[in-house]
Amino acid sequence: MLIVLFICACPKTQAQMNYVLNPSFEQYSHCPDFYDQIGFANGWSSTDTNWQIRDSVTAFAWCLPEYCNECSTGTSVGIPNGQDYYQYARTGKGMALARFLLEPSSSYSDYRDYVQGRLSKTLTGRKSYCVTFYVNLTEMSEYAINNIGAYLDDGSIDVGQDSLSCAMLYNRYTPQVFETTIINDTLNWVKVQGSFVANGTERFITIGNFFDYAHTNKILRVNTAEATFYLIDDISVIESDAVADAGPDKLIGYGDTVLIGLTDSNTAGMPCYWYVQGGTTPIDSGGSIRVHPDTTTSYVVEMDLCGNITKDTVSVFVATAGIKPLTPKGEPSVFPNPARDYFTVENAKGCEVLVYDVVGLARLTMNITDDTEQVGISGLANGVYNVVITDPITKVRTARKLVKAQ
Repeated sequence: MLIVLFICACPKTQAQMNYVLNPSFEQYSHCPDFYDQIGFANGWSSTDTNWQIRDSVTAFAWCLPEYCNECSTGTSVGIPNGQDYYQYARTGKGMALARFLLEPSSSYSDYRDYVQGRLSKTLTGRKSYCVTFYVNLTEMSEYAINNIGAYLDDGSIDVGQDSLSCAMLYNRYTPQVFETTIINDTLNWVKVQGSFVANGTERFITIGNFFDYAHTNKILRVNTAEATFYLIDDISVIESDAVADAGPDKLIGYGDTVLIGLTDSNTAGMPCYWYVQGGTTPIDSGGSIRVHPDTTTSYVVEMDLCGNITKDTVSVFVATAGIKPLTPKGEPSVFPNPARDYFTVENAKGCEVLVYDVVGLARLTMNITDDTEQVGISGLANGVYNVVITDPITKVRTARKLVKAQ
């Protein structure tokens, strides 16, 4: 039985929240099987949201980015094997692919892809936000380029144009965030990050290259190619003054797995890294992660919002059987287990004892005044309980699983 309860739910002001919906391209209506199917990723489209999603028969639109997912059986948009790349998603199983440059010729213009996403709410005017996303250059791209950026607006950039017009250069828009350094990495995901002050109308984010061919710095890579493509993943828009939030402490049974951090569905890919307390190597990233500790363990989350680095800590208490001989000397112990009418608490003088049921409701509380003291439980129903012993001075908590039986 999974036993998870909140030990401490102290509210944190201004905890981080990602306003981008489906930021890691994990949710989709259909698994992609061909080019130009960004619309299958929930909340994402090109700048022409009226254009129909392409299949293997329908004529394509020049402005439609690709949706890539591990579920794809097509070789063009699979993960890790795609038509022009070999790469895993930065997190999860989904990512986007977009053309950020096409060398103009007598046959066609410099057609571009722009990936447009939705925000969960309109941003607040005169408030600063940190925008973060990650890109990776495809192996078969002609150039590595700079000026990859994000433009946030009220949706006016989407004018429902036809398939060629929506692929034209959008240099009439100035992205609030863009990277001036040429991104030439085909192996590692590269972070693009910057802050801006909202005007209070922004509810869409559009990612692409908003600079013309002449004003885009380039490094030639494959002289037989004509286009430059980048993979995109893990997009976030977060208030710049937000702080890291590791969530409340958790109590689990031995062998259980638990989610720590934020519970919002938009936490994937946030600029957060997780560490075991005292460690220096990240164990995972994102606004929330799942952990499977064998013993009580504390975790630290570190968030970098455009140079504003904050940290927070959460403890996951692993309940043991609570049998006295298995309890280290000097630590509080709970026995017998199973118990019928009472259980004994030892080495907990001056501590507070709370007994929680499996849904996290406190059913009994008692202050321990002696080195060994009995706690009556005859009024409790049979079942599994969690006994949490708290030292009021050190604030150290000890968790034990207890079975109440006949």
